[in-house]
Order: sequence, then C-alpha cells, then structure tokens
Amino acid sequence: MFLSFVINIRLLFCLWLALCLLVPQAASAATETGASAATEPVAQEQTDSTLVDQTVNTVIDQVVTENSLADVWLLRAEDLASVINDTDKLMKNTEGQAAELAAELQSARSKLSRLTGLFQASRGHPTEQLTLVRQLHVLHDNLEQRTRPLQHLAASLSRQLSETIASRQDFETLQKEDAAADQANLTSLNQYRATLGLAEQRLAEASKQLKAAIGPAESLLARLSETVAEMEQSLGGIWEGYYLTPSDADLDALTSTPDLLSAWLNSLDSRLGFAYPHTSDDWLSVAKSFAVTLVIMVLLGFLARHGSCTLPSRWRRACEQSIHSAWVLLGLGLAILMASINQNGGFYFGFIPPGALLLIAGMASLSWRLRVAVLPVLEKQNSPFRLLYLPAALGVIMLFADLPTRVLGLAWGLTILAFLILIFRLKRKLRHDKTPPLERFARSCAFYFGLASLLLAFLGYARLAVLLFIAMFALVNLLILGRALMALLRVLVERRFPEQEKPLRSAIAQALSIPLAWLLSLICVLPWIWAVPGASYLIRNFSGASYTIGGASFNFSRLLLIVLLFFISRSLISLGHASLTSLPDRLPQLERGVIPPLRVMYRYLVWVIFAMTALGLLGVNLTSLAVVAGGLSVGIGLGMQNLFSNLTSGLMLIFGRSILVGDWIDVNGVAGTVKEVNIRSTVLETAERSLVYLPNSNLMAGQFTNWTRGNRYLRQSILVGVSYSADTALAAKLLLDCAHEHPHVLKHPPAAVFFDNFADSALTFKLNVFIDDFDHAPNTLSELRFKINEQFKANGIEIPFPQMDIHLEKHL
Repeated sequence: MFLSFVINIRLLFCLWLALCLLVPQAASAATETGASAATEPVAQEQTDSTLVDQTVNTVIDQVVTENSLADVWLLRAEDLASVINDTDKLMKNTEGQAAELAAELQSARSKLSRLTGLFQASRGHPTEQLTLVRQLHVLHDNLEQRTRPLQHLAASLSRQLSETIASRQDFETLQKEDAAADQANLTSLNQYRATLGLAEQRLAEASKQLKAAIGPAESLLARLSETVAEMEQSLGGIWEGYYLTPSDADLDALTSTPDLLSAWLNSLDSRLGFAYPHTSDDWLSVAKSFAVTLVIMVLLGFLARHGSCTLPSRWRRACEQSIHSAWVLLGLGLAILMASINQNGGFYFGFIPPGALLLIAGMASLSWRLRVAVLPVLEKQNSPFRLLYLPAALGVIMLFADLPTRVLGLAWGLTILAFLILIFRLKRKLRHDKTPPLERFARSCAFYFGLASLLLAFLGYARLAVLLFIAMFALVNLLILGRALMALLRVLVERRFPEQEKPLRSAIAQALSIPLAWLLSLICVLPWIWAVPGASYLIRNFSGASYTIGGASFNFSRLLLIVLLFFISRSLISLGHASLTSLPDRLPQLERGVIPPLRVMYRYLVWVIFAMTALGLLGVNLTSLAVVAGGLSVGIGLGMQNLFSNLTSGLMLIFGRSILVGDWIDVNGVAGTVKEVNIRSTVLETAERSLVYLPNSNLMAGQFTNWTRGNRYLRQSILVGVSYSADTALAAKLLLDCAHEHPHVLKHPPAAVFFDNFADSALTFKLNVFIDDFDHAPNTLSELRFKINEQFKANGIEIPFPQMDIHLEKHL
C-alpha cells in the first residue's frame, strides 16, 4: 500500500517535470511556425502530440535512471525501525500499568464476591441491596476507567499491525511483478524485508501481551455488567415483596424489636457512605450543579412573571403569588435533586428526600394557587394539601430511613391516628359549607384513605400503609393540578386564538389543551417517584406485568396507551367538527344543513376506530368476536327490529337530505325547528323551547311538512275582521301598509290582502306575508297585529266582536 503510494508520487513528479520542459519548447515552436500552422492545422497537431510523448518518456527514463528506488526502501526501513523502538518503549511503560491492572483485578474480584454475598444475604432489605448495586456500579466504573487507556493502546497497536501486514503483502506483490528492479536494489530490499518482519513480530508480541493483560479485565467487566443487570431486574420483585410482606405479630417477634433497632443502627454507616460526597472535588461539583440549576430557575421565574402580565387579573395575581412562594420551593427542590447526581451517573441519595419534599411542597402550593384562580370562592379557604403534606412528608422520611417494619408500623400508626382525629374535627366543622365537589372529594379521600392506611399498619403492612397514603396525596394533587391547568390553557387559547377570528385554530388548540394539561400533570407527579424508595422499580414491575381477564390480556403500558388514544380521539373529533363547521365558509355552494349529519358520521367513525384499536391492544380476538356477532345477529335482529329500523331510517334521512338541521317541520301537528338528526331519532325544538324526540322510522313511514326546505323565509297569514259598515278599500290599504313597513316582511314575494268571507259578525280579510326568517315569525306576527289594531283605531275602522240581535214580538 505504502510502496504503491510512493511510486505514484514519483510518477506524478516526473510528469510535472516533463510538462515544465515541454511548455517552453511548444511556445517557441508556435512562434516560429505560426504561418504554416494556419494552413496545415491537422499535421501540426499530430506533430505536437508526438513531441509531447517523446519528451515525457525521455524525462521519465532520466528520472528513474538517476534516482533509484534504493533510498525509498532505506527510508521505509528507518521508519519501521522507529516504530519498533517506540513499541519497545511503550511496552516497558505499560508493564507498570498492566501490573496495577492485575492488582486492581484481584481486588475487584474479591469485592464482587463480597458484594454478591451481601446481596444474597440482604434479601429482605432492598434499600441495602440498592446500596450494594450502587457499589457495584462504582466498582464497574472504576475498573472501566483503569482499563480504558490500555484498550486504546491495544487498538492502536492492532491498527499498526494491520498496516504492517498490508505493507508486507504489497511488498511481496511488487517483488513478483518487477524482479529485475529487485536485483538492482538487493541490499536495500533485504534490509527493508528484515526490518518489516521484525516490526511485524514486535507489534504482534506487544498486541498479544496487551490483550493478555486486558482480557481478564474485559471478562470481569462483562461479569460485573451481567451481575448488575440481574440484580436490577430482580429488584422489582424484591421491592414488591418489601412493601407487601407483613411483619410478624407474635410475642417472640415483638421481643426482638430492640435487636432489630440495633442492627438498623449498625447498617446506617454502610448506607450513609454513599449518601453524601466524600472529597472536596465532589462537594464542589455538587455546589456547581446546585448553583447552575438555581440560576436557571430564577431566570425562568422572571420570564414567567413577565409572561403573566398579559393574563386576566385573577390569573396574573395567581401567577405572581406562585412565583413568590411555590416557585422558590420548586427551584430549591430541583436544584438539590440536580446536585444529587454524581459524576459517575449515580445519585447521592441523601439529597433526594429533602429535594423531593421541597418539590412536592412547591407543586402543592402551585396547584392550589391555580385552583383558586379558577374558583375565586376558594380564596378564603385553607388548602387541603396543608393537612396531607405533614403526614406524607413524615412517611417519606420513614421510608428512606428504612426503619424496621414493627417500629415503622408503630410510628406511622400514631402519625395517621393524629391526622384522622384532626380531619374528623375539620369535617364536622365544615359540614355545611359550600365547598366545590373536587375539594370535598379530596377531603373524603384523605379521611377514608387514612382509615385504610391505619388498618394496614395495624395488620402489619406498615410500608404499604405509608405507600397508600402517599399515593392518595399524589392522586389528589394530580386531579387538582390537572383541572387548574385545563382552565389556564383554555384562557391562553382564547387570548391567542379568538374563536370569532380564528375558529379552526381555536378548536384545534382547545382540543389539544385537554391532553396537554393532563400530560403536564402526570409529569408533575415525578417528585413522588423520587420521594418513594423503590417507586421506579415498582412502576417498572407493575407496567411490565401482564393480566388476563377472560380472553383479554393487557398490562399497564397498554392501558396507558389506550387512555392516550382516547384523548387523541377526542382531539380528532373536536378538530373534525371545527373543520366541518367552517367548511361552508370556504365552499359557499355547500349547504350548512349537510354539516351536522357529516359530523355525526365522523364522530361515530372515529369512535369505532378507537374501539377496534383498544380491543386489539387488549388482546381480544376480533375474528372470534365477528363469528359470535354473526351467530347472535338473528336473535338480536328479531329483538331489536325497531332499533335497526330507526338506524336505517336515520341513515336515509341523513344522506337523502330530506330534513336538515335548522329546518322548520310539522309532523302530525308537532311543529318545531330541527336541532339534530342522529341515527336513532330526530330532535325538534318547539316554540315553547321544549325538545321533542321523533323516531326516524315514523318520519320515513309517515307524512311531514318541511316549511323551510331550500330557503329560510316563511309564509304566514293573519285573519282580520271589520264591521259591515267599514270602508273595505281603506282596510285593505292599511293592511298592506302595515306589512310593507315591517322590516322582517319581504318585499319580494310581496304581501297580499284577500277579502276572505262574509262572516256572521264581520267582513274577514286575510293578509299573507313572507317573513325573511322563520325564527322571526312569532315576533313579526305579533308586531303586525299590534300595528293593525293601532292603524284601524286611528282610521275609525271597527274590529267587531261576535254579537246577536234578538227581536221579541209582543202578542196580545
């Protein structure tokens, strides 16, 4: 490889030299024979080409003759000799590192054996096992850090050995192709061949020695990784048993409590050894992380305060109060948690409880401030989190301390008993107050979950009792914060995308705000996972476990995915409804009455797709479900004949468009506006604002009148009677004038007056008018009657009432 590169360089140099010699000659030749070049161009080009070839060949022969390849072989041999010397020096320097690595390996093996034995002996104490796993992580990282330089060196020697082998192969190929040149440079070739073989031998020996030194370390690293992975995998079940295993309640177990306390005190030293930094450099790293996180939170607080200036007054006040109180707690808690991350990627778990508790306090304060902004009536009430926080914080400290189960049960039982007494007195005091439902639910949860926690502690499940109470606190915080964030995001969407100006964007943002609010609420539950020892392992174990009910098989992750798909389906429905509603604005030729049926079909389609996807995620066999549905279809069809008839009629009404939303119809004397046409029934709103549900099958089988199909105006009639002595022409003129003057009476078609009948007591006229919109019909008719009565009185036209003249004859 290297030889071919050198030869190519020499050839390129020769070509360059030949061109340099050729260019002056060609220039002079062109000057001397300019006239002949114009008459004989083809012959001149051939002559120039021949001259170039001859000159290049001559120059190459001279260069090759004068500069033999001997110096190249000698130079390459010197390079290989320097490589050999460097390799020898490198191996002498690495002998000490290899010896130190061997000693480190011996110590690591003994530590691995000891920690593995301690892990097996601490089966009932996952906190101690977690400390042992952290020690194994540190052991793995230290050994990997010690081995890494030798691994890089071994890789470098391996690359040099590969290059040397490739050079030898290229050299052998060159010897076979050009034996005469080898005879001319026999001495330099022999020296290069010997040096090349020696370099290959030394590099192979050095690489072999390094691999021999690194091999045991790599094997031990693989064993450490496998051991840590197995321990991490088993910790989920161990933590589950840790919380679900009750304590012994017999007399012997109670008498051994002092011994358990003594063992617990003795184990504190080993656990606290990894709880806090040891060196000044570690403490400096912790301080830097704390300061950087705190500065970032302060800057974010200023940005949040500046952004809240555009919010309404109550939301702006809530944000300012949250920044002054909740944000301080959140910043301190997050800074402490970020400072707990050590340089090896682990945690100083002594910082986790205070950081998590500060975060929880800040999250609870923030949730209540936002909740008060939603319901200002809560401003004078105490936050329910004040009652819940103190026992929950004590429970977190007790769990992190890993007290013996019986000691924990006694301490937690007294704590929760005091809490129940306090909340019982508070419930009696606030029995008749007007507390919103969510806050009443929070107090009820606190009381009943406290009772359940006290019962579990009495039965010996002390750790599970603490975990249950903390989970209840997290649930209440999640619900209150989720509802508050929904209201806040709704306000932000309304200010950013006004519904009147941007209806489509407003609908999209409103649809996405609901899942976003709950997603943010779930993220805010993370401090509880940090606060509870082993919570991440419990969640991992619970989410990975499969449960089978009948033919459905599911796990927690699938249920979470189904919930996510539910919110996505709701968002898609809202988005589709908004798009369909704004469709007539973009397509004026499209009737608005078509939109509601399309929205109904779209909603059903999305829910059907969601249902099929959810059943598939639950493991339900859709093929067998279809077979069962086919077998039951006959019986279902007979029993639900009317329902299917309504469904079919509804589809015919929707796609036949004989009735559209907004039409005014009359069905057997029931008249009203069509509010909704769904698959089962049609909803009418009468003039009395009552809703009438008409089965679709009745509409398809019977007769109905659609007063507004194809237009919005409506023809109405008013009957008026005048006395027999009245001026009929004037009465007709006054009726037309009243109709023409009303703003909701159409000019085209024009109003008309007809002399209807000679009644018993009056001459009756019929006034026919066309009202611009049927929604205006009741008010328009009433106003017309008032106007007619006023005009008739002003012009002396009497509206008679029914009367009868009785003539009595006197007989003598």
